[in-house]
Amino acid sequence: MARRMIRAVGIYPNFSKRNCRKVFRDLVAWLFAEGCRVYVGEDVDGRLPEGVERLSPQALARRAHLLVVLGGDGTLLAAARMLFPQEVPIMGVNFGGLGFLAEVSVRELYASLEKTLRGDYTTERRMMLRISILGRNGRPRATLFGLNDAVVREVGQRLIEVTMAIGETRVGRFKADGLVVATPTGSTAYSLSAGGPIVQPLLDALIATPICAHKLAIRPLVFPAYEAIEIQPLSDGGAVHLIVDGQVSLELHPGESVRIGRAAKSSCFVHLRPRSFYDVLREKLKWGA
Repeated sequence: MARRMIRAVGIYPNFSKRNCRKVFRDLVAWLFAEGCRVYVGEDVDGRLPEGVERLSPQALARRAHLLVVLGGDGTLLAAARMLFPQEVPIMGVNFGGLGFLAEVSVRELYASLEKTLRGDYTTERRMMLRISILGRNGRPRATLFGLNDAVVREVGQRLIEVTMAIGETRVGRFKADGLVVATPTGSTAYSLSAGGPIVQPLLDALIATPICAHKLAIRPLVFPAYEAIEIQPLSDGGAVHLIVDGQVSLELHPGESVRIGRAAKSSCFVHLRPRSFYDVLREKLKWGA
């Protein structure tokens, strides 16, 4: 992705994080001193420093050259969905615990921004999911987008029976607590906890991971991202939900199915450190330790 001069910066803060309000105020002052315009979303609560402009998500995605996310990985997931389909570079500043996606620490914030404002950074595209709920007539009732995963499960924690097809082929029918369909980025989240594989985040693939399947023969499956997967729950009356990135939940109506595939656009992340994904695995997940 071609880099451009950064003079308009959006900030996406999670004020529930300790010290986030102070870091936000200090960051605004620093950006103004650098000659940048500063925007926030219209849902940011509280009084803002003078000169900061509130924008709708659509306007923020159009006008910002960079989005600085102050929070944890969950805040970053929400920010990626807010910006979509605009491919605005995102810098994640970790206020959370693991910080697998947000690579910049609070103490590294200004040094990282100095490098970014002068163009000394690269960008990394991450696949987004396009998730459609299809009615009995095959038409979409709702379409959502996610960075990590989409989960179909019965909210009462009971087994559900699902049929699964990939492309034009019916793969099978099985019982499980649910099914996770993840991007490579999301392979280290819920899918991994459910027994799925770790997938290098730039691979063009999707992962279908059953949650506690009733048969040992039902195992996680990696398939090309150009193929879509369709899941139809065969519920016996319990409430079945579609959950995107662990943050957005919609109830499925009887007879509906969910089709999940690669979205036409990606999310774009600022990459500053000369380290690979395998370094992150070793540091964050203690892989191989």
